[in-house]
Amino acid sequence: MSKQLIAAGPPRNPLLLPHIDDALLAHVLQRPSDELAKATRPDFVGNPRSPVQWSRNDFTRMEGNREDLMDWTSVLSQFDAEAFLRDGACVLKGVMTPKAIDAWSEALLQGQQYNDRLISGDWKAIDWPRLGRTFPTASVATRDISKALGGSQLLPQSDDEAGVLTLRQHSVFAEYFSAGHVDFLMNVLTHPQMLDLQRLCLGTKTVYFDHNQLLSRAPGYGGGRWHSHKIGAGHDDGVVVDDLEVYRRQPNINLTLCYPQGFSADEDGGLKLVAGSHLFRDPTGCRADDDAALRAGWMQGQQHPVTGKPLEIEHLDLAPGSIVCCLSHAAHAVSPKALERATRWCSLFCYRKTDEDSGIVQPPQAVPPVWALKAQRGELPATLTQLLQHSFDRQLTGGRVGIFDE
Repeated sequence: MSKQLIAAGPPRNPLLLPHIDDALLAHVLQRPSDELAKATRPDFVGNPRSPVQWSRNDFTRMEGNREDLMDWTSVLSQFDAEAFLRDGACVLKGVMTPKAIDAWSEALLQGQQYNDRLISGDWKAIDWPRLGRTFPTASVATRDISKALGGSQLLPQSDDEAGVLTLRQHSVFAEYFSAGHVDFLMNVLTHPQMLDLQRLCLGTKTVYFDHNQLLSRAPGYGGGRWHSHKIGAGHDDGVVVDDLEVYRRQPNINLTLCYPQGFSADEDGGLKLVAGSHLFRDPTGCRADDDAALRAGWMQGQQHPVTGKPLEIEHLDLAPGSIVCCLSHAAHAVSPKALERATRWCSLFCYRKTDEDSGIVQPPQAVPPVWALKAQRGELPATLTQLLQHSFDRQLTGGRVGIFDE
């Protein structure tokens, strides 16, 4: 394998490719899915029965033991479909059930522990050929490992020289597609209430999975820059939309941020939003290091395209058991985390909808190949298979391979 192929990491959605040029990866994807599943769970992480290795009976047992995640009456009383589409976000305060708050908190701690064990473990013990790549010739620096423990998205990931991108895209890291590592989070991903929430937000009956992450912010976290996310299909061009129905018909992505312990607005790793910023469809422009830079730059003189009011930054303050839904184009950032505060726990579940004008579903941002393979081969329950269909069905994606293909 050439240096260039190693540096690039595996393709995001390999089953959508008409042909896989990488012979090693092609061989892996032709083998039984259980072999790849086992390779994604190194023994030293200590998670031998994670959902990626479940049988159909395990999924049936999960579905049979389900309880409510949310007080649905509270969800419906707080959700306003028109306001969500107008402002690009909705805040559902304290909607998790008390039992779900406890289980969710424990699940995020468990996922972080798995992640930390991988980060600090012996990567020579990973079965790299079964992941479709040669053994790395480099390793992650000790100082970078130390900085990454206890948090998320902190290892250097600019290339795959040390194998970080391979481990990320195969969800060997528990922080990426954490539902594949922790049974409660798999329950959340496919739970009828979670899917009904997505239907409310996206205004459609059929939704698809896009990506899922742990978003742990440990004491001393420096904060997250202002940004938004692309949705692809030519809708990220910075052209303002003031017709909400036109915006709704796009292949939108709904970011669902779940905070079982909540957070305060004061240096607690809390979420910040700009209502109406999604209608600018400008993920390239709405980037800034901090609030002052955003106000002096991209926000200066900008008005909400529908209400005409000046754009404003909102610092959220959330009770335990709260959920925030945010459309992908909405500008958002994260406040710093003071050293004296406890870790802010969050899990992110993202879903997308069909482009109602073309009928095409954009490929997902992050479905690990083993899960796409299992779905393609009919090894998963019907609900999960449908959620992952655009990771392997070329007809559904109109021949598109990557999320940003037009």
